[in-house]
Amino acid sequence: MNNQVTQVAKWEFMHFFKWKQELISKLIMLVIAVVVFFWQSASSFTSTDYRIAISANSPFEMTLDGYAFTQTQDDKEKLISALETQEFDAVLLIDEAMSPVNIEFISKGKMAWQQTLQNALKQHYVEKVSDKLSLSAQQLALINNPISVSAVYLDQNIKSEESHSSATAIGVLVLLSVGIFMSFAQVFVSITGEKQQRVTEQLYATMSAQTWVDGKILGQVLLALKAMLSTVISVLLGVAFLQVIIQGQALDLSFIDWALLPWVLAFALLGLYFSTAFMAAIAAAIDDPNHSGKSSFMMIPLVPMILAFVLMDSPSGWVMTFLSYFPLTAFAVMPVKMALVDVAIWQPILSLVLTLALCIYMRGVAGRLFKMGMVMYGKEPSFKQMLGWAISER
Repeated sequence: MNNQVTQVAKWEFMHFFKWKQELISKLIMLVIAVVVFFWQSASSFTSTDYRIAISANSPFEMTLDGYAFTQTQDDKEKLISALETQEFDAVLLIDEAMSPVNIEFISKGKMAWQQTLQNALKQHYVEKVSDKLSLSAQQLALINNPISVSAVYLDQNIKSEESHSSATAIGVLVLLSVGIFMSFAQVFVSITGEKQQRVTEQLYATMSAQTWVDGKILGQVLLALKAMLSTVISVLLGVAFLQVIIQGQALDLSFIDWALLPWVLAFALLGLYFSTAFMAAIAAAIDDPNHSGKSSFMMIPLVPMILAFVLMDSPSGWVMTFLSYFPLTAFAVMPVKMALVDVAIWQPILSLVLTLALCIYMRGVAGRLFKMGMVMYGKEPSFKQMLGWAISER
């Protein structure tokens, strides 16, 4: 790689990468995790029994860990007074003579523990009604789940529900979106700022426009990959904290499709390169970032992610098949399709080759547009001019 390209890429990366800010953000995450842990563990040090007053026309037999039930014959007004003086945390007025059973839940405010109690009440009275109707446990289970549906596809390439999850495909799209949004923000700030400060003409004296834009694209791609990696690490740490600390379970990362990761990385690299080159070419033509109509065109690289998300429910359709090979959309659609459907090895390879060819072409286009756009002040080039620069050979 050209030494000048490496220097520009290093400068571009270090210009936006602040290791102190990264460290501070991770420390903030750690502090939040510690606060959540101690909040969650507070039940081990303090009594958490919620005091519930029961007014019912028949004996109340339900028990629930963390809840202390007291059945009383006091009227509603007296129970509300006791609730206001914090003698109780909630009051249940139960009328089992009605069908269905009517329960009036009274509390001072809405709290998370109330939903747990309400769910337990529903389950308790389901069992009580089933006993009254002489329903066995098997009959009750059959009523709650009357059918069992198993999907069978003639297309053997469709992955089973056990071997894939839509979450995998959604995760791929989220990571790509994070990278592209990061690239969009940094490219826009970097290029439009340099153009307004007129530093590019001085740099043209020491290196070619193609070398300069190559370095900027490479540096921004590295920044986008850093953002994606940081997102992955944060998610994994969050999952580990939830499973091990909060739920007290063993760490389980079986939801990750490890075989798909190398393909995701390859497509992400090419997709980020194409997207960054495209946005760099558009940004070079912007004269005033506050009023330019071309700024919105820098969001076009997000279209493949939107299409992949819309088509995710039809991975066997011809539209998704076509878009998984179409160079402009393949970097987003093909990894999503691979998360949902088993594909022959030649399919992602062909998709990568086509996307690589597009990236090589886009590199030249970005260089030509960057060369002309960065020295054009006071007036933005028209789309016709930009198209002419893009298809020219120099």
